[in-house]
Amino acid sequence: MFFKGLVTVLAIDFIFVVLSIPLILRRVPRNIIYGFRTCATLSDDFVWYETNAYFGRGLVVSSVVSAAVVFMLFEVPAVSQRFFFLSTIGALVVPPLVATLVTLRFARSLTPGGPTNTHTATVPR
Repeated sequence: MFFKGLVTVLAIDFIFVVLSIPLILRRVPRNIIYGFRTCATLSDDFVWYETNAYFGRGLVVSSVVSAAVVFMLFEVPAVSQRFFFLSTIGALVVPPLVATLVTLRFARSLTPGGPTNTHTATVPR
């Protein structure tokens, strides 16, 4: 039972990492299917690519954390089946949820059009 749980979590984490790579490399154009989709990301290329690269990195980190937690639990002999099961669910849900919430905050901090639009040129008088 524990081994199946470990393999399942590791497989899902591996899939998350594979899905994150194109996002990190900024290879996914704006679309309604794949990527971190909000009104802000779908309306501006700069916000789309920056937010998705940030989310991709967060998803990789969350996958590593998830895999490490479940592997450590797998190695502890005194862990009950119920605790292991609930912990694996938590390890699959909580880290990506944190990555999502942090990415939402990051996306809100971006200016559409990129950093060149944050500063206006002033003409001395």
